[in-house]
Amino acid sequence: SVERRPNSGAFQRPVSRRDIPRYYEVVSQPISLMEIGDRISKYSYKTADAMVADFDLMKNNAIKFNGAESGLAKEASAIYEYAKSIINDNRAEFDAMEEAVDDQMSGKKKKKKKKTKASSKQSGAAGTGGGSRKMADIVLDGVKTSVDVGDLGNFNFDAESDSDDDALDGKLNL
Repeated sequence: SVERRPNSGAFQRPVSRRDIPRYYEVVSQPISLMEIGDRISKYSYKTADAMVADFDLMKNNAIKFNGAESGLAKEASAIYEYAKSIINDNRAEFDAMEEAVDDQMSGKKKKKKKKTKASSKQSGAAGTGGGSRKMADIVLDGVKTSVDVGDLGNFNFDAESDSDDDALDGKLNL
C-alpha cells in the first residue's frame, strides 16, 4: 500500500503549520495520505477518478513547494503513479461500483419493488402458520441493499446454544 512506502513519511499527515508555516503560503489546497484515507473511509469519493485527483493534488503540491527534482516531489509522483495504476488495473470493477452507487443515489432501485413484493409474501406466509420469509438490510462498501434471506421458520434461534450458530453458519455457507 501507499502508506508502507519507505519514503512516504512526509505525506502521511498534514504539513505542520507550526514547523513549516511557509507551506501554507505557497500551497492553497494541502492534502495528505491521512486525509485521503479519511475520505475513503467516509465514502466521500463519488468516483475513483476523484480519489486519483487528490493523489495528483498531493503530487503537484510537493512539486510546487519543493521543486520538480526534489526527492519529495519524486516520491509524491511515484505515489500518484502507483495509485493511478491500481485504479486503471481495476477500472472495470470501479466502474461497476460507481454505476451501482449512481443507480441507488438516483432512485433507480429495482430491488425496492422486489422488497415490497417479498414483504407481502412475508406477512402472508407468517399468517399461515408456516415459516416466515425475512428480509435483511445490508451495507457493503457504503451501498445499502435489501436481501431476501429466505424461510427462517425452521431455525431455532436459542441465545444459549452455540451449536445453533454453527448450524446457521453451515446452512448459509459462511
